[in-house]
Amino acid sequence: MAVDVRAGARLREIAAVLGCPVEAFYAPDGAACDAGMTSELFRLWHAIQEPQGRQRVLNSARREVYGGATVAKAAE
Repeated sequence: MAVDVRAGARLREIAAVLGCPVEAFYAPDGAACDAGMTSELFRLWHAIQEPQGRQRVLNSARREVYGGATVAKAAE
């Protein structure tokens, strides 16, 4: 029982970090908000070992968000 309580608390923490409800983890495939994509993004980010690789990914995300703004300007 104590394990279930700890597991539930941990799942709530993860859901809060991902910005989705706990129920999203139990949703059928394709119905779980962005939790799956966010989890994949975290996994991929941590798999990038080189700082230059992480910088390229970050620059790409900034271009996606800020469109025509320069990457250096968006970083400010």
